[in-house]
Amino acid sequence: MIKQFSDGVIGVWVIEDTKSDPPGKTVESEPAAADARFPSEPFACPYCGQMLGPGCRVCAACKSPINPAAINSPKPTFESPVAEWAAAPPERVRFPWRLFLILLLARFVVAAAMNEMLGLTRTFLILGTLEILCGAWVFYDALRRRVPKPLRWGLGSALLWVVFFPWYLARRKNPRAVCPFVEAEAGPVARVVLFALAVFFLLSILMGIFKGPQS
Repeated sequence: MIKQFSDGVIGVWVIEDTKSDPPGKTVESEPAAADARFPSEPFACPYCGQMLGPGCRVCAACKSPINPAAINSPKPTFESPVAEWAAAPPERVRFPWRLFLILLLARFVVAAAMNEMLGLTRTFLILGTLEILCGAWVFYDALRRRVPKPLRWGLGSALLWVVFFPWYLARRKNPRAVCPFVEAEAGPVARVVLFALAVFFLLSILMGIFKGPQS
């Protein structure tokens, strides 16, 4: 406050704020208050889980500023559809009975017509050759599509075409499904039986070729 007296002297009074904070109350800055909320021991980053020291204020892994209020809060979890699909049991391929009956009827009709025109031996050779070629295609297609046990699918389609070929057609439409009857681990007995069937089938083809058509 400034006041001029009669003799020309100017006096100056300094008025100080007599207001003071209540006893026991201290004014803290915002950074100091934030530091007080940080733990004094190593803690995990609330955003990425990286372990950080007590003096760390920015995560060294995800570069996110650390919010002290979120340190002890549980991290939200999100259910992934991929994880749900992986946890769910795989679908099984059912035997396609409708396609099986259609192919079985078609094979009987074609075999009967060829038998009337070419005879039994030639019909057997032609159908056997077509089934072998079909089994080779199944083996190649199963390898290309990464279907488990492609050799079993190929041999099954060559030996029992009317059973395994329609089954494989249904299997290749759903690559995520499984077919335990064909793709499961086989024991020694099943392997011996499958090998015997393959040998018997090949011997019958060779006998038909060398014997020639019957008169």
